[in-house]
Amino acid sequence: MECPNCGTDNRPGVRYCNNCGKALPVVTSGGNATSAGRSLAPGTRLQGGRYDIKKVLGEGGMGAALLAVDNRLDDKRVVIKELLSDHTDPAARQDDVRNFKREVTMLAHLDHPLIPNVTDNFQEGARYFMVQEYVEGENLEEFLNRNNQPMRERDALIYADQLLDILDYLEQQTPPIVHRDIKPANIIIGAKDKRAHLVDFGIARADVARNAQKRQTSALGTPGYAPPEQYQGNADPRSDLYALAATLHHVLTNRDPRNHPPFAYPPAHTLNPQVSPDVERVLNRALSSDVNQRYQSAAAMKRDIDDILLKRYGVSGDLGSYTLSTSGPMGMLVPGFASAPTQVQQAPPPPGALAFNPQPGNAWSPPLQPLNAYSPPPPRRRGSSGRNLLLLVLVVLLVVAGIVIALPYLRSRPGGPASTPAVTITPPASALKNGIGAYQVTDKQTGYKEYIGVSDGSVAFDTNRVDGNTKQQAAARLKEGDVGSAQTLWQSAIAGDTNDAEVLIYQEDQHVLASGSSYITLVVGTMLTSNDSGVVGTGRDDLQGAYVAQKEYNSGFKLGGGMQVRLLIANSGSSGNYANAVAQQIVEAAQADPTIVGVMGWPYSGRTQNVVRTLANAHLPMVSETASSDLLDSASPYFFRVCPSNKHQGILGANYATHNLNSKKLALFVDPVDSYSKSLADDFSAQYRANGGTILVTEQYTVGKPATLQGELQDALNHNPDLIYFSGYASDISTLLVNLPTSGQFAQLQILGGDALYELGGYPPSARAGFTRLHFTTFAYPDEWSFLRQGARQPGFFAAYPQAFNPGGQHSGYGYTRPDNDVMLSYDATLALLEGSRIALAGGKHSFTGNDLRQALASITGTHSIQGVSGQIAFGPDGNPAGKAVVILLVNGQGFTQIESVQGQFLKTS
Repeated sequence: MECPNCGTDNRPGVRYCNNCGKALPVVTSGGNATSAGRSLAPGTRLQGGRYDIKKVLGEGGMGAALLAVDNRLDDKRVVIKELLSDHTDPAARQDDVRNFKREVTMLAHLDHPLIPNVTDNFQEGARYFMVQEYVEGENLEEFLNRNNQPMRERDALIYADQLLDILDYLEQQTPPIVHRDIKPANIIIGAKDKRAHLVDFGIARADVARNAQKRQTSALGTPGYAPPEQYQGNADPRSDLYALAATLHHVLTNRDPRNHPPFAYPPAHTLNPQVSPDVERVLNRALSSDVNQRYQSAAAMKRDIDDILLKRYGVSGDLGSYTLSTSGPMGMLVPGFASAPTQVQQAPPPPGALAFNPQPGNAWSPPLQPLNAYSPPPPRRRGSSGRNLLLLVLVVLLVVAGIVIALPYLRSRPGGPASTPAVTITPPASALKNGIGAYQVTDKQTGYKEYIGVSDGSVAFDTNRVDGNTKQQAAARLKEGDVGSAQTLWQSAIAGDTNDAEVLIYQEDQHVLASGSSYITLVVGTMLTSNDSGVVGTGRDDLQGAYVAQKEYNSGFKLGGGMQVRLLIANSGSSGNYANAVAQQIVEAAQADPTIVGVMGWPYSGRTQNVVRTLANAHLPMVSETASSDLLDSASPYFFRVCPSNKHQGILGANYATHNLNSKKLALFVDPVDSYSKSLADDFSAQYRANGGTILVTEQYTVGKPATLQGELQDALNHNPDLIYFSGYASDISTLLVNLPTSGQFAQLQILGGDALYELGGYPPSARAGFTRLHFTTFAYPDEWSFLRQGARQPGFFAAYPQAFNPGGQHSGYGYTRPDNDVMLSYDATLALLEGSRIALAGGKHSFTGNDLRQALASITGTHSIQGVSGQIAFGPDGNPAGKAVVILLVNGQGFTQIESVQGQFLKTS
């Protein structure tokens, strides 16, 4: 047969030209010549019928992508990549085969939730195949073709942020991995998770330019998106940043670079006026033809994208942790995915902050490190501060007015190396006006600066959000005494960001002061500045819960006698070791202002441990919303909490294992060094054994290093358990979920764990198959009332919440209409303080002391309990909520979280 490309005569039956290697036409039975498709036809079966080819997804370069179903896994859809070599020379073809196998090996070792996992590879005859997860969704090229208009800048930046996390992950591999063909067609927005998945890493990608006449080889990338150096056969991670920027330019402008000369990108705002100058600057830098003038790392480019998202759209830079959606499919609580905390540029000093020059000296906790989804982040823990509970922190602050002195903390983590000076601070309360104001702390290793302290509205802490600048202006006006202007600015701020509770608290405080009524003051101790958005998110939740309680008691005059409630906000920032310095400020403020009678906070156990003695010495009672460490039992007569302790959680978990899951023998997974993991495991084990259960084997692992878990799982299964109890975090348990047997005697083996399995992200898509076998605890859940058929008795909090944070009804979901775990518990902690205050004011009193409030809180017992939104609140002599309800959750087959059981006392008994 004559080749239509070069005219060479080939023997009958061959598929490729012996001279040029091009595919030859196929002669049909009717004598007609048709194009010779190289890939497998639909209906073809592979691996003995396991894989059934459904359609060809794409073909080009040196590979074909085929959609298939895996008949062994209930017709699960997969993508099969086939090596398609153009070479007829045996040696050259063998090179392609070697490159293909190398590609398979490389992809098989990648473990990032936005990169499809390799699940299989095989050879049939002379054909080579690789099987990957199928990402159902629409790629960005299809999106642009369907809409024929630019994508919204906010959405495009969120997707770019997710892709940069992937590229950052690829950079960290040894050697670094370069994708070489980033373009809209290779970015799929998942139909379920709405996140950007990077696909088509290519087959047998060459490291040198070859077949230069082909415009779309994997070495050269795709014209319009590939950078200049890739045309010379050179590519490194910075080449992918160029291609991503070209893709971003395309989706923001709807200008297809393939239809224009390469390396030429007109200013994006000239094609789409909605593109902001900040984004234009990112594009200009990333699209530089000079590789040395571009961003030199994905992390650097990501920081700039994160900064824009925070400042312009109020979207957190932490777009990289899977969390379980509490009402919908698996997803994030914020848009985006796959990175850990990013180091966001701190906003300018808030008005009212003291402008001290930092001095060297203080040795704090380990420096703040940027984390990534592929290196599991530290858990967003309430009841466990992890190893931070081992820190013994002593702050000695010597203050001379006008003189800045910094002294080191005295002890690092026991057993570890001595701390090195890492943070500088300015002197706290004594340099402030009656303890009110902010001062700067600086992490010397990361350069991260933030303002911590106590605010009455004259300082705005949470400024990395849409209304941040307006809040700072309002704070400046208030500090100058211009209350009217501050109120106007606050109103403007809340109109643009309705779920900002910091603004609402400052507004309500001014109403209290303007009313002329008597009032008490509570301090909300939390965190509103950090380069970890999980920390900031917790702080925002704390303020929301506290505000709803404040507004409820003020509007309903619930304290009696016209008494009102004012709230101050105490921000301890990114480090638990800052908390005690802020607590010292609270003490000084209380000495100057006798209306300050108590503290709601802190949410993390480590911070709570650091401040409990300082506040107790000043006779200031504290009610924590979520600090659950066993080490806080009986910490002080002035300390109370509305969340159960780890011991209570462990006991209820053990009872659930015995009575609900009918477990009699289990395998225990624990990190004996991590304080949360060990204490929860100890508490669970003691009760499980008391129930008659047997712990067959204890598998020890290291938090954050789940690589050994696969082998430990197999060892555990060798002991024939009927249940696994995993005392640890979600980012680690993913390894177990991925490797759980799907057939045989352990096909239905269940896993039970603590609340860290609910709080954390880190679940890759590959782990989803195991979710229906996962059970875990949490301290509050908004559907508890309906689950218990008590909807008619549901507190007004659930109606007040959306009224406060979604007054126009234009939003939905968490933060606006649906409260999460932290909001509910912070409301309950504030409620306890307010009910204690009401008791202390009984008999017509017009004031009371912190000691009076302590006694009132201690009187809230079983016979005089109060009904919180998370269950009954009745304090025991150790300050713990006696018998407090714990929720058991699971993720169902549709990817929704749902209540499985409520353990403990939910409704008040009196």
